[in-house]
Amino acid sequence: MGLTWPLKRGVWQDAGMGAWGTAIFSNDTASDIRTEYREYVQDRVPDDEATRRTIASFAHLVEREDGELWIPLAAAQSEVGRLDPDVRTRALAAIDRGADLELWAEAGPGEVARRTAALDRLREKLLGPQPAPKRLRRSWRHVEDDLMPGDVLAFTAPNGRTALFRVAGIHRSRYGDSPELDVLDWVGEQVPGPETLATLRAKREPALGNLPERPVVWQPHRFRKTDPQWHEVGFVRVARLEGWPNRASQTPGHSGLWRVLNLVVTRDLLDGTW
Repeated sequence: MGLTWPLKRGVWQDAGMGAWGTAIFSNDTASDIRTEYREYVQDRVPDDEATRRTIASFAHLVEREDGELWIPLAAAQSEVGRLDPDVRTRALAAIDRGADLELWAEAGPGEVARRTAALDRLREKLLGPQPAPKRLRRSWRHVEDDLMPGDVLAFTAPNGRTALFRVAGIHRSRYGDSPELDVLDWVGEQVPGPETLATLRAKREPALGNLPERPVVWQPHRFRKTDPQWHEVGFVRVARLEGWPNRASQTPGHSGLWRVLNLVVTRDLLDGTW
């Protein structure tokens, strides 16, 4: 991933923030600030309200001398032609104080020089003419309108062994919908009928640390329109158990694209470890 280090007085480490470069958005917190602000713009939230909400989300950073909130927020706003005057003032003041550069001292003079250049470019941008306001489109998101709780999916490996999954819930977010699949405690060659399918239990994950015993689950995703759907990578719906409750909360487990689940199940069914 690149360069990540704890900086002076452990400030970044305490904040849970990692840096992978000297650019304005090349650290976790700055990237999160930019992402949240841009989501409000995508959702057509009025400019003042988008600013207020973003500041509220990162209120613990408001008084930071190094401008950990104000610098990336100003940069994000300037990108889309919506720079708030107060945010600009606070960001410029933070840049001029130089506290941000003090945090980079332990990274060495080369990194300090590169960070200085990034801040100088931003300062010039904030003081210069701003672009016209830009509208941001939401990224494509998968809408799950096919699978539903109670659907049972089967996957058969080349050796004829079949694994079963039951849809326990559909989790919806602005980034896309994804089903939560319980891995059923069954492997065989002849899929049982609906009455038996309704009684099959999920495999169990043992308690670990702060996590209690729980079902073994997979949560397949589609991040792009070109990512395959379940029925395109070998999964077949073998039953729909009517009235199955939707599991509202997400269960810690495995996640990945449908084709990743295909590869994992195929491997484990072939070697007998599923």
